Amino acid sequence: MADISSSLILLTYKGKILLMHKKSGAMDEEAHPWCFIGGIRKNKESYEAAMSRKVEEETGIKIENVEFVSKSRYFAALTDDNINNIQRGEFQLLDFFTLKDLQKLSLAASTKEFVLNHAHLIEKLPI
Repeated sequence: MADISSSLILLTYKGKILLMHKKSGAMDEEAHPWCFIGGIRKNKESYEAAMSRKVEEETGIKIENVEFVSKSRYFAALTDDNINNIQRGEFQLLDFFTLKDLQKLSLAASTKEFVLNHAHLIEKLPI
């Protein structure tokens, strides 16, 4: 089985899911759809450590408890302290959405695929 080097993380807070939207100039949802935070792991870095690092790089949030959900997909519940420390990059938006809201958004292919295939898991997560 091939080693998967990239992963996504599902971050939740008070029943909503955190998504990231990178933008360049005018808001172009087709070119830059909403997506889970994700990234590529560095040499010998665990997937959990990679997800923690990427979340901190993209949001300023330090998370410790990253849980495996399914192939290359992880989960972490955010706390009030996390939210109080959230920061966004100059060319990105961060926002929280309900599972129902996600159906109305332009989503990145990997995010859309995960939501479609794992809605039942998302509904059961302790959010």
